[in-house]
Amino acid sequence: MNQKHLPRVRMFSLRFIVASVLCIVLNATLCYFTTTSGLPFYFDTIGTILMAFVMGPLPAIVVAVATSLICSFYSADAIYFALLGVFVAIRSASYIQNEKSRPIHLICLIGDLALISGVVGTIFQWLLLGQPMLSYVSENARLLSGDNEKLFFLSSMLIVMALNIVDKGVSVIVALAIYMIMPEVVRKHLWNSKWRQKALTKEDIKAIRLNAKKRAGSLRVKVTLLLVSLVVVLTFILGLVSARINYQSIKSDGKEMVADVARYAASFFNTNDFEKFLEDGSKISEYSNIKYMQYNTQLLSFKQIFSEVEYLYVYQIREDGCYTLFDTDKETQKTGYVGDKIDFDETYLPLVPDLLLGKKIPVQEVDSRFGIFITAYEPITDPDGNPTNYYVGADIAIENYDQYIRRYILRLGLAFSGFFAMILAYGIYTSAYHLVYPMSCLERSIDDIIKNMDDQDKLDDSVRNLESLDIRTGDEVETLYRASCEMANQSAEQIRSIRLLARSNEKMQTGLIMTMADIFENQEIDSRAHIQKTAEYVRIILEGLRKKGYYTEKLTDKFINDVEISAPLYDIGKVKIPSSILNKPGELTDEEEKIMETHTTEGKKILENAISTVEGENYLKEARNMAAYHHENWDGTGYPLGLHGEVIPLSARIMAIADIFDELTSARVYRNAETAAEALEELKKGAGTRFDPKCVEVFEDSFAEVKSVLRKYPGS
Repeated sequence: MNQKHLPRVRMFSLRFIVASVLCIVLNATLCYFTTTSGLPFYFDTIGTILMAFVMGPLPAIVVAVATSLICSFYSADAIYFALLGVFVAIRSASYIQNEKSRPIHLICLIGDLALISGVVGTIFQWLLLGQPMLSYVSENARLLSGDNEKLFFLSSMLIVMALNIVDKGVSVIVALAIYMIMPEVVRKHLWNSKWRQKALTKEDIKAIRLNAKKRAGSLRVKVTLLLVSLVVVLTFILGLVSARINYQSIKSDGKEMVADVARYAASFFNTNDFEKFLEDGSKISEYSNIKYMQYNTQLLSFKQIFSEVEYLYVYQIREDGCYTLFDTDKETQKTGYVGDKIDFDETYLPLVPDLLLGKKIPVQEVDSRFGIFITAYEPITDPDGNPTNYYVGADIAIENYDQYIRRYILRLGLAFSGFFAMILAYGIYTSAYHLVYPMSCLERSIDDIIKNMDDQDKLDDSVRNLESLDIRTGDEVETLYRASCEMANQSAEQIRSIRLLARSNEKMQTGLIMTMADIFENQEIDSRAHIQKTAEYVRIILEGLRKKGYYTEKLTDKFINDVEISAPLYDIGKVKIPSSILNKPGELTDEEEKIMETHTTEGKKILENAISTVEGENYLKEARNMAAYHHENWDGTGYPLGLHGEVIPLSARIMAIADIFDELTSARVYRNAETAAEALEELKKGAGTRFDPKCVEVFEDSFAEVKSVLRKYPGS
């Protein structure tokens, strides 16, 4: 196992921490000085971009979110813009990952960062504040747009984008300059420090992703979907629960506020003056009664102090309705009259009997024709402290709370968006580098081992490649990897041992075959080296057929090996033929010829018995085919069965040519040997009738090798 990668991973975890802290400090420091000096630039993304260049998107996202959190201590709204920092981190990392170093690509990077920061930043500012954060932007946008609010928004966006071109342009150039002066070895080590195995190349990663797309469900996609779902659900639940809790809390505070406001306002009225005010019935805006004007002014100022209170008023409750004494509503202040009657809303009818008696009324949450309100009614006592039917009413509109909750949810979402993006990125990266990439590499290596089982050298290389992955996730994946390495090593050694044993058995089998062949060859006094030569011819024909591309489905490595090994046994049936017939110097009689032909069926019987005895020795099946059918003819006129064409086993068709050629070129007591050229002509004449024409063709194409065999065994 390769042990070199382990200290490297541990060493760069410290570098990651140091690099992150330095980049965060750089961002926060620049942001502090630009904010306190009133500059329209922040330069708070230089560290984020630099971290994206040297270590990738996840560390850069951590730097961006941490920067927003720290900057929020002296710029409260900074935390709401963490999501912009996340985009800067991702986009900057993609620039380096794609190795885009041409000026046009750098300009595109700056343009993308400025565009997104300008557009999204302006939208965030409007959602949070209803206007640009910087007075400089607001003033210039107003000059460009006048009173048109839509143009004011667009002008603000254009100005913010222009400022961001400068901000992001300087930030990218400074970060790139720092990156370029870093030693190449440091950049490489920092970039690869995220790997928990041997660092993969871009081609490796691309191959893994392409392979994942072919599957019905990719592990990477499943993990990503799971994390996204968890983040979305968590965000929804957190926002919903927090909003509900906050909503109930502010409603409770609102009830306390209207009760306190109504109670306090009721304390400075004297009911002895109220009858006079009602009798006069003057228009409020024109009423010159000094006492009334004092009360009215005091109530208006009180309303200004408690701006959350929508309405503040004083009514006299009668059986037929409410009669207005004071009302801070602007429209009432302009056009209303003292003593204006307001009919009871249906929701108040159950309270009328208690109101007429001057009883205290609990704070109500009322859905009236004027809207939904939290309302408090506080009775005004007379100088003797007795309750009266005069009440101070204070209302807070529930709609104001709804708007507050919407703004609260928006702020909460923006504040946490950066953290959720960081959590999501961490989850995706962890799953990728601790699970997806290691498992994919392990899978590919094991597949490679399986494919190379038939080649020991390639198998050994595959095992070494598996060990070189050096997976060190420190969890079950690493345990599985180590077990796989151990199993692969043991399997490779076992297969090596099996191959050595197989080669030994093969040599022994070949030796036995040659010994058996020699036994019955020695019965033929005219034949010398017949077995060796026919075996050589068979090999030549097999190689020729493969080169020509003939019978590709049949000519497997195993078939060729089986035929070459068992070729010497093709005439084994002659052991059953009497030597008087086998070695007769002249021509055979018809009866002797029939006996001689039985050597094919006898050979088949002998080899079938051997096949049934030695289970699994499949090479004997081709020996049986050659022994039984090497005298069958292509046109069906041969023996013992009269097979024709490709029905005749290929090994037998090959052996037929080898046997006849050697017979023609070998001398007998009753005839002289033919020359190689004459024997070839005989074969060519028989092509398509007696012999397979393709086999004859490749035999002729390899005739130089054939003649070499004849020279190798002279006089045989």
